[in-house]
Amino acid sequence: MKRAVSISIGSSTRDKAVEIKLLGERVRIERIGTDGDMEAAAGLFRDLDGQVDAFGVGGADLAIVVDGHAYPLYSARSLVRHVRKTPYVDGAGLKNTLEYELAGVIEKAFGDQVQPKRAFINLGSDRWVISRGFADAGYECLFGDLMFALGLNVPLRSLKAVKRVARLLLPVVGRIPIAWLYPTGKAQEKRTPRWVSSFDWASVIAGDALYI
Repeated sequence: MKRAVSISIGSSTRDKAVEIKLLGERVRIERIGTDGDMEAAAGLFRDLDGQVDAFGVGGADLAIVVDGHAYPLYSARSLVRHVRKTPYVDGAGLKNTLEYELAGVIEKAFGDQVQPKRAFINLGSDRWVISRGFADAGYECLFGDLMFALGLNVPLRSLKAVKRVARLLLPVVGRIPIAWLYPTGKAQEKRTPRWVSSFDWASVIAGDALYI
C-alpha cells in the first residue's frame, strides 16, 4: 500500500487518516498537524523522508504565484529543508488547475441569485487563479491583500493593483515568518471579526477558509 502524509503547521484537532483506492492501488492518506510548531513539522518531514511515498506541505505555501511569477515563501520552504528522497507538493497545482472554474460553478449552482455580481477575495495574490476567474466572469472584485496580510483597511480593486502590490511586497513578505502572516496552530481556532463592510458588500466571498 502506498502512503501519503500531509504534515501541517495547522491545528492537530483536524488530524485524520483514510484509505482509498486510486488508479487501482490502495493508498493511505494521513494529515498530521503540529499546532504551529515549525521545528516539529520539519522534524516529521526529516524522520519520514524515504519512509513514505509522498508528502503534502500543509498550512503553508512554498511560493505564491501571481500571473506566472513565483515569489518564494522562505519560512515555509524551511519545513522541507531536510527532505532528500520523498517528493512533496503544497497544493498549488490543485489551486492553479481547478480554481479558475469557481465563478462558473457558482453561476451554474445559484444563477440569478448572485446579484449584484460582487466578489470579495481575501488574498488576490494567494488565490490569483480565483481572482482571474471572477474578474473574467464579469464580477466587480475587492481584493484584501493589504487587509489580511498587513492589517491595513485598504481594499484593492483591480488585478493590476494586485500584481503591483505583489511585485512590491512579496519579495519582502516572503522572508517574514509564516505565523506573522497566517494563523497557525491554536490561532486557527480563534474568530476575530474584521473588515465587516467589505464582507457585507460582497455577494460572493472567496479565498482561504481560515482568513474568511
